[in-house]
Amino acid sequence: MPDVAAVVVSLPERVDLLGEAIVSVWAQTRHPDDLVIGVDYSRRGEVWNQHRLLDATDCEWVAFLHDDDVWEPEHLANAEKHFDTADVIVSDFTSPGRDWDIPKHWGQWDRLLVTNWFPPSAVVVRRSVFGQWQEPPQPPPYDWVDWSNWRRCYTQGARFAYTGKATMQYRFGAWGNGSWQPRIS
Repeated sequence: MPDVAAVVVSLPERVDLLGEAIVSVWAQTRHPDDLVIGVDYSRRGEVWNQHRLLDATDCEWVAFLHDDDVWEPEHLANAEKHFDTADVIVSDFTSPGRDWDIPKHWGQWDRLLVTNWFPPSAVVVRRSVFGQWQEPPQPPPYDWVDWSNWRRCYTQGARFAYTGKATMQYRFGAWGNGSWQPRIS
């Protein structure tokens, strides 16, 4: 069975969120073979943090998780079903706290050339195909780190797969005292 690393990135003021993210990793029915966590105390940025975490593991597959997101218990198990046929595996997700839905283009991977519709925490990727995170050619809001890297994988011939299941929460909400609180409408 191929090995999988859970790679969790965080910011220092979000310790409560980080705890929730880690609990969701521990709750996986298919446990990761490695867990690397990086808190960016020096504020050097997401790409720097991701690089050092990727360098800290040698697993064949990498599953990204941001501290403000959580995985459902079947996230890694559902991704694993596609290990033989894909390089980039993307799960569907829910967006609690968000007032509007993100338009999704499952199976239309060429749409990555013009838009992105999934967050890093929804992705499990073959490390040999992904390599390292790269800065986007243009700064946000014209380009984003994750979109730039998924687009790079697509244009270099990576095989994408959609799990067909919502196995992560891409959370949005009010940031009161440093902990995430869902907005109820």
